[in-house]
Amino acid sequence: MTLFKNILSTVLVTGIFALHPSLNKGDTPITYLQHFVYGNSLDISTNGTIDESLLEIKWVCETEHIACKDIVIFKDGKQVNDIPSEKGNQKLVIYYDENKIGEVPQNKTNEKQAHQYRIELLSKNNSLFFSGEIIGPSPYKGRPTTILSVASL
Repeated sequence: MTLFKNILSTVLVTGIFALHPSLNKGDTPITYLQHFVYGNSLDISTNGTIDESLLEIKWVCETEHIACKDIVIFKDGKQVNDIPSEKGNQKLVIYYDENKIGEVPQNKTNEKQAHQYRIELLSKNNSLFFSGEIIGPSPYKGRPTTILSVASL
């Protein structure tokens, strides 16, 4: 019975370490395991003055070798589709009140890699502030962008 507990404990500890985000690199079995467990996640952060029902996020594939189309990821205040796991050039395009306010580009080197996509929208003094970030093996860190005059949006 002790041998079984030791084997079970070893498998559990190894599994926890294998799922650590720092090991989500390249084309390895650990990368595939992390993609299976985590997948791609979308985190949207806003302050109380942003109406999330006016926010729309589309995924756009730009690679010629993949038959893809624009896919609506977020609309009417909720996530309606998962972010696809495709290799190549792609981006999230963010719209607020039907106006394009920014994009978050990515060049994924491997189809089965888990990423966290973070979008932040804040408004203050009639200005809209947008920033986007991708955390994972194919990261992106954009500089915050200011779109003036929220009233005109």
